[in-house]
Amino acid sequence: MSGGRSGEQAEAIQDFVGSLDVEDLILRYDVDFDAPMRQTTAVGLLRLAGAHTPDPSSGARGVARRLGAHWCEIVQADVSYEPLTALRLIEASRPDAERLRADLAAGGASAAPDAFTAYAVARWYDGLGRVRYRLGSYTAARIAFETAVGVAADHDLWWARPDLVSNHARAEFEEQSQASRQGGGPAERDFVGPMRRACDGIVDLAAARGVDLETVPTPSTPARHREFLRGWSNALHNLATALRQQGRTEQSLQQSRASKAVSEGLGDVYRTAQALLNEALCEPGDPTHLFEELRDLGISPDGSAGPGWPRGRRIARQQLAARSPDARGLTDLAELLDDLERDAAGPERRSGLDVDFYAYTLGLYSRTASRLPADSRPGDVVDRWVSMARSVREAIALPVYKRTYSRHMRPVFLRAIGRRVTGCDHRQRSLEGLLSLVEESSGRELLDMLASSSPPALGPPSSTLPGTARPPGEVVPGRRSTLGSMDEAEAAEVKRLLQEREEQYEQYFLRHPLSSATHDEDIAHQLVQYTLNHPGSCVVRYFRYGGPADPRLDGEETPEPDSLGVMVCKEGLLTLSRPLPYQEVADLAARVLADIRTRYVPQPDTCHRVWELLVAPFWQHATRGGPLTHLTLIPTDDLFAIPLHVATEPGGLDPLAARVPLSHSVSVAAFVSRGRHLLKKQLMEEDDDLAALMSTDKAATGDEIAASGWPAGHVHVAGRVPAALAGRIAGAHPADWEGLAELVSVEPEFFVYAGHGTYVERDGGSGDPLLYLGTADRLTQYDLALRVALPRNKLTVLGACLAGQGMRSDGGDVLGFMRSLIISGAGAIGVPLWSVGDRAMVSTVSTLLSESRAALDGSATGVFDVVQALHDHYRRAVGGYHQLALRIDQMPLALYL
Repeated sequence: MSGGRSGEQAEAIQDFVGSLDVEDLILRYDVDFDAPMRQTTAVGLLRLAGAHTPDPSSGARGVARRLGAHWCEIVQADVSYEPLTALRLIEASRPDAERLRADLAAGGASAAPDAFTAYAVARWYDGLGRVRYRLGSYTAARIAFETAVGVAADHDLWWARPDLVSNHARAEFEEQSQASRQGGGPAERDFVGPMRRACDGIVDLAAARGVDLETVPTPSTPARHREFLRGWSNALHNLATALRQQGRTEQSLQQSRASKAVSEGLGDVYRTAQALLNEALCEPGDPTHLFEELRDLGISPDGSAGPGWPRGRRIARQQLAARSPDARGLTDLAELLDDLERDAAGPERRSGLDVDFYAYTLGLYSRTASRLPADSRPGDVVDRWVSMARSVREAIALPVYKRTYSRHMRPVFLRAIGRRVTGCDHRQRSLEGLLSLVEESSGRELLDMLASSSPPALGPPSSTLPGTARPPGEVVPGRRSTLGSMDEAEAAEVKRLLQEREEQYEQYFLRHPLSSATHDEDIAHQLVQYTLNHPGSCVVRYFRYGGPADPRLDGEETPEPDSLGVMVCKEGLLTLSRPLPYQEVADLAARVLADIRTRYVPQPDTCHRVWELLVAPFWQHATRGGPLTHLTLIPTDDLFAIPLHVATEPGGLDPLAARVPLSHSVSVAAFVSRGRHLLKKQLMEEDDDLAALMSTDKAATGDEIAASGWPAGHVHVAGRVPAALAGRIAGAHPADWEGLAELVSVEPEFFVYAGHGTYVERDGGSGDPLLYLGTADRLTQYDLALRVALPRNKLTVLGACLAGQGMRSDGGDVLGFMRSLIISGAGAIGVPLWSVGDRAMVSTVSTLLSESRAALDGSATGVFDVVQALHDHYRRAVGGYHQLALRIDQMPLALYL
């Protein structure tokens, strides 16, 4: 009998699913499912109906149903703060959206395609905009909302337009504000005016369509009118928010109450909660009753939670706790934080993504703790901040969130590292724990990229910046280029190019989320084992810690001052050197840049200072015991801009890289765990290919290719082919995007750029290096990351002035061409940090290339040690000069493994 009942139930379910009107459900989703926070019900029904499954027999209408079903899930993921899920849904449905949008555009408004298809397209782009907006990518959000508004206007989707128009106005405002802040303009812009105009337009549209804006809607109000009114409520809420931001709280309250009345009539839990929150924030008196109402919205009399806005409830709990007496408030905030931390380990780590709320709650907790007597304060403030930083990192690895991480979270790590330094007893276990924490906070974005899929190799950019093949500035005989100043027009164009390429980079990784690389708690022990198994090797890890007092962290001990730590590992022994005031490091980096700007190359007194400040503290530890056969320096922050390889002991004439075999790396994790230490020695093969991108002239000759002794049949050139190789090489291409693509397609073991580079300073002290792609365009760090893949590469050299600059970031990550080349799969990497001399570059690069061929020694294979080869060359190169300034100029490359 039970089997019979089971069969009957299955048949009933099948009948129910078969009778489901998928299109009607999608058209009613906004007001009948999203508004009352019952998205899961609708999505479940659509899944049961197979609406997401491709059906070739259903034609374009079936594609529209599938797109609409994806939109419903995108909205659900957005409301639930699950951007990773939303991004996956967007990518799964993007081809459908683009196909249907193209169909609509081809047909035009006069073709009057069915309203459902147009609705699905408009709503999908609106969903895309919501997710982009949530992630802080306001330009991309504005473009998506603009598309949605355009489709709705072209195809008379009047009932959806209020919501779309309101979203577009909000994104446009945020985009302009963000651009203003980045450009140094006023951060505050007028949002009230655009929102009033949007509301006026909605009023006019309502009059034209007979929608009653004055009467509270009921369930019997026509569905399209209810959707229109929901958009009207959204516009009123945005206007209320704009008024509150301008301090016009009474007017804001009026708009919020109007928005709430509409929302309550629609049963719109989400917008009702938003209106309540704005009312509470504008309340001139005690807002406790409003926060209590927000907390209890959707809670049944028996205390069970019905449909509601979880984030709104948490905001209410947060604000109520902040208004409680200190001890009770602290307990309530601790409970809320415990909830957030538990949530951060759940699916998609929702709360970890809601960085602002998490951080603000912790700030309240810290400030509340600071008001308690010292003996009653909790000792977990910094630990909670570090826990949040970890959950944010794990949540989603996107550039937008990395900026949030660097702005909000890195200071927490710096303070936690400072606390470890203060409490360090210099035993190995303690030092290993300290180094592990340093690695957890440094260079993580690069590790995320290395842990994810193979590097992209996109086509050429949509717009270019052609021009001369060299940067502006003084032409100095024998020097490839100088750090000159651009005129305002060119500087503006270059900055526009950089911003455009950076946005492309970010959009790529928004569409292709990275997997967060798990931090290896055992990384310090791995470093110890590396130095034990490589006698004569020494690794020096620079790290920043401490910092100014942070009001968010009140309630904890006074932090260490902003400092530079130096950890040395040789023969399996970790040693912590004396700390350095970080301001001295920043001053030294500025001094290096001043030398380059005025004298083209770091000056002897600057190189002496580099030794005194950054090498002398660890030199005794590095040279203890047996001979130093390989020194690896791992910089941080401003140290990336300082030429450590030419640090020179006062009274001496031999720069560091001429004294010992020297390499750099970007982190201990990259060097040891990701195996970049294995790039020191590599197997050479007789059929190795050399690819050269040449943007050359009399100042940048590119003679290193002709002087390399490389077999012409394995040489590929984009740009001017050296006369000695003309007509004999394997491939000759123009120095443009097509030529670069041809070089990359060879998968060359050796890749050389010979030509001109420059460095463009941006607001806030950061900057970007640029390479010249002949006269066709400029190459940015983002181009190398997205458009160059070097999967079999053994050595890459950027023989252009200043190509090694721009590596530092405020977030402890590695930027510039270094990050891009490592992402691309490059092997050992040589980059200059100053305006290099052509002869020095030709001599250095040609030696490395010829030594790699010499390693074959008549055989089909051989072993090439790039670190030793560069060291030997530098020793020979400086031996012919008796002035330190001339010796420094003969050492143009910093080598990174």
